[in-house]
Amino acid sequence: MIENLHSMRIDYSGKDLIKKKFKKNPIKQFNLWFQEAVKFKIKEPNAMILSTIKKKNKPTSRTVLLKEVDNKGFIFFTNYNSNKGVEIKNNKNVSLNFLWKNMERQIIIEGITKRISEISSINYFNKRPRDSQISAWVSDQSKKIKNKTVLENQYKKMVKKFEKIEIIPKPTCWGGYIVLPNKIEFWQGKKSRLHDRICYKLINKDWKKFRLSP
Repeated sequence: MIENLHSMRIDYSGKDLIKKKFKKNPIKQFNLWFQEAVKFKIKEPNAMILSTIKKKNKPTSRTVLLKEVDNKGFIFFTNYNSNKGVEIKNNKNVSLNFLWKNMERQIIIEGITKRISEISSINYFNKRPRDSQISAWVSDQSKKIKNKTVLENQYKKMVKKFEKIEIIPKPTCWGGYIVLPNKIEFWQGKKSRLHDRICYKLINKDWKKFRLSP
């Protein structure tokens, strides 16, 4: 039994969030907060919890890395045949969560996913480190394997296969998704649990901004 869970808490001390000072577009506001997280030297500020829906409406979550942001949404890359890829195919509704604990901040994003273009996926794949490119060929992501040796042997096999190839091709089962947001919340921890929550919701293609109770 884990002891003292009831007493484990931190009284946050973040600065007030002034709604009228927030950008009209939440993606621009996200970029502003993200830049602040980078300056604050948050470890892996682009790490985000991706939540998807399995069959029978069961939710599941894992950490992935944000790799691009444009004026439409948030882009990450994965194996299309992975659990998350299959779940996204069946239900395009997802949630993202960025938790920057040292800044007492989090950003919660809800939206719809769709694949980015094959050309965009290839362009990003070509920028990856060579060992990461090889790993994309090695891993049959989310599938059961007998042991670690199977994976290591497959990696060695692929290293040999591509040793004389300068540009490793992108696997057809690997690529990017963009999350097109319809709701984005900016959360700031505050004293006495009176947290600040500024939320945006997309209504008739226009972003509406409002404050939520903690």
